[in-house]
Amino acid sequence: MPICNPGRLGLLAAAVLALAGCGGEDTPAASGPQIIAAPPPPEALPDCAAIATALGDLVEGLVVVDEAGTRQQSPENYDLSCVWRGSEDGAALGTFIIVDQVPLTATDMQRAGMYVEDPRVSPLGGFVAIPDGLLDGNAPLGPVGPQVIVGPVTVTLASNGRGRAAEYTLDQAVDAAVAIHRLMR
Repeated sequence: MPICNPGRLGLLAAAVLALAGCGGEDTPAASGPQIIAAPPPPEALPDCAAIATALGDLVEGLVVVDEAGTRQQSPENYDLSCVWRGSEDGAALGTFIIVDQVPLTATDMQRAGMYVEDPRVSPLGGFVAIPDGLLDGNAPLGPVGPQVIVGPVTVTLASNGRGRAAEYTLDQAVDAAVAIHRLMR
C-alpha cells in the first residue's frame, strides 16, 4: 500500500501531503487556494481588542464589558466570548467563538434545516447555520444570530436589539463573523 494513501492518514495529514506534492503521475496537482481547517489552539483565539478591530463600526461608541473576554474549556470544546455595551442607549453586541472537537458539518445542518450556503463564507470552506435555513440579510440581528461555521470553528454574533443594536442586520453579522474567522488564519 503506498505511503501517500489518504485513507490511512488523518484529514490534516492528507492535506499537508497534497500541498507538499505527494502523489504519483495519476494524482492531479492541486490548484487554487487550499483550505486547511486545523483548529486554532485556545491561546491562539483572538482577544477582544483584535475582534473589536475586525468589527469596526459595529462597536464604535460601545464599551467592552471585559477586555479579556470570557473563556471556557471542556473536553468537547473551548470558546471565547466578548461583549460590548452602550451606556447611553442600552445597546449590546456579543461575539462568540466556539472550537468543537467534533465539528458541526454541512450535513448536520442540512438535516436540521439550518444550512445556508453563502458566497462570503464559501471561500473559507464554510457555511452559515441559521434557524429555518433562511438568511434574510436585511433582517435585524437579535439574540439568535447566524452561525458562520468553518471546520471546527463557529463564530456567531448576537445583539439585544436595543438602541443602536436595533439597526444591526444579519448581513452585518455574517460579514463580521467572516472577518473574525480571517483573524484566525
